[in-house]
Amino acid sequence: MSADAESFVNDARWSMINTGTGDQYNFLQQLVRVGRDPRHVAREHLDRLNQRFVEPDGYGRARELLAVNRSVLLTGAPGGGRGATAKMLLYRLPPSTEVQIRELPDDDTGGPSNGPVLSADAVDSGERLLLDLSTRDETYCAVALEQLPSYRDVVRDRDAHLVVVLPRSRKYYSEFGSSVVDIIRPNGREVFQRYLRSDGIQLANTQLEGAELMEQFDSEPMWRIANLAWLVQHFKESEPRQTFPHWLFKALAEQADHRDKVNEQTKGLHSGRQRALLLTTAMFSGMQADAVFAATSTLRKAVAHPKDDRPRLEREDLAEQLTEIGAEADDTGRVRFTLLAYDRAVRTHFWTNRPDEREHFRNWMETALEHPTLSSEDRDTVVTRFAEQALRTNRPNDLRFLVERWVRRTDGGRRSPLLPQAAEALERGLSHERHDVFFRQQLYTWSRDSRLSPDLAEVVVQVCSKVLAVNHPEQALVRLHHIVRRQSGVAGVDARAALRNLIGSDRRLYRRLLDRVMSGLTTTENAAADLALFLDLTNPVLLTDSQRRTQPLIADQTVHDQLVTGWRAVLDGPSSPSRAHHVETWLVACEDDHRYRELLLDVLVKAGDGRSVLLCRLYVIARNWAQAPDDRQAYRIVITDRLAKKIDSALGIDFPELDLGHRTEGTSP
Repeated sequence: MSADAESFVNDARWSMINTGTGDQYNFLQQLVRVGRDPRHVAREHLDRLNQRFVEPDGYGRARELLAVNRSVLLTGAPGGGRGATAKMLLYRLPPSTEVQIRELPDDDTGGPSNGPVLSADAVDSGERLLLDLSTRDETYCAVALEQLPSYRDVVRDRDAHLVVVLPRSRKYYSEFGSSVVDIIRPNGREVFQRYLRSDGIQLANTQLEGAELMEQFDSEPMWRIANLAWLVQHFKESEPRQTFPHWLFKALAEQADHRDKVNEQTKGLHSGRQRALLLTTAMFSGMQADAVFAATSTLRKAVAHPKDDRPRLEREDLAEQLTEIGAEADDTGRVRFTLLAYDRAVRTHFWTNRPDEREHFRNWMETALEHPTLSSEDRDTVVTRFAEQALRTNRPNDLRFLVERWVRRTDGGRRSPLLPQAAEALERGLSHERHDVFFRQQLYTWSRDSRLSPDLAEVVVQVCSKVLAVNHPEQALVRLHHIVRRQSGVAGVDARAALRNLIGSDRRLYRRLLDRVMSGLTTTENAAADLALFLDLTNPVLLTDSQRRTQPLIADQTVHDQLVTGWRAVLDGPSSPSRAHHVETWLVACEDDHRYRELLLDVLVKAGDGRSVLLCRLYVIARNWAQAPDDRQAYRIVITDRLAKKIDSALGIDFPELDLGHRTEGTSP
């Protein structure tokens, strides 16, 4: 496949996708349905795309330019595979192990209103960078392309690689000349077959010659073809006794365009009650009839529709009302339209043709999910359907509004049962190709709000750590850091844990966070939180790791100096068991790793800044650690002896022998 399709296939925005499956991130409450390291999720996404990728015309030329110039700019028709091509160009660069693509821009605010910020200072050696401008507005693109020439120079100088996906209009990039490659839409049939083969379905060309199918192969965007293949696989798994023609028939029906039928139906429905039931059935398709009818009543209140004053026994019963709109309840009581995919067409009709009602639809969603027969998966499905329409009609604020309502505590002070749906709404927003910037900016705004409610803060932490971090780890880092600084409760603790997981063995993110912490130590407002975070970051195992033939972080002069500054703040602060524990952890690393013993000890001694009071505090902690009687004591004495000699040197004095038993805090070692 050569498509923007892979991002679609893993994006549960459509009616057939069950958003309730998969592991969940296990904080105090599981809110985000992703349970693994974001780096692994991103890598698996690229691996799947690589298996399905069909190289389009222009791919070879783009690969050559990227190899020679370290950067290339892609253009092409929307839906023709530019985004997937960009990812594969970067993914397939040697070496192929531990591939990580950083999506730009990765600025602190998620993209200011006047355009992105391409920070050349943040480019690391060997990085793989992707800047997708294909869906951005003119102002955004103009700012990015103005910064691009100098940014490309830095990328080349640092042996990194950059792929830029350009908007279609050529007015933006005539100055880039031969660096621009036009990506031509690949063969739709080949893409479809590649997807099916990857899922274990082998087909001959003769099985793919139907007129409807050929029309899709020739004209549909790549994401539609990829989704059709995904639907075939979905029906194969749900109906394994059937054959390919049956799965294909249902997949095509699921993607059918029922707009004309919905237009005709709504013209024939003159009752507000019927239209309310039609929309509610479309939003709650596949759910219990009780929930559908309760939501219908809620919708009528939201749009201020008059009550039905007829006596109850004169009103149509449930089956009659459903029949009037072309729906039915199955044996389990779940309501669906008789036509496949009709629900999506109905939703699209209402949001498209009733713009003055969109705010009422939003208000309806605030309380429509409360019915007790709705499962968490049901609620997530409704949120996904609402988000699809709100974002399609350029109303991202509707999702923000609902998130802030769904995190409110009950009248009794209990946590809202809709916290997972608040997280789901944000996840839908972050996955949208046009409005993702809005939601990254909103997360940034919330993270900096010192009055943010603890429950909303928890949602922000989980969404940042498990959703935003997949493609924008640096932005996730910034937002989590702001939460750590402003939230002292569960959300703050979770944010600290999320930061530790996020930086992992990522040296660039570690440096970025350490730099932010150092700046915070100089301010009264952030010093306490950043000092605690600094102690989290001073993991000697991470600092002495020298994988991939690179020098360890402890040997990086910038990091070394930052560590000295941080430890100075630790030693200069109030005495506590925590301080002693962290110093001891540092000394244990000196005991276990002889290669970097001197560097580790130098950090501690330099942190004393030549001040006897700080160096004495350091020494007393080390002396007490060394005197613990066990089979490792001899090793600890050696380390403490070496530390004492460095302290003596820092103070300008020289003791020929070390006496562990006589020095006490407040006396010179």
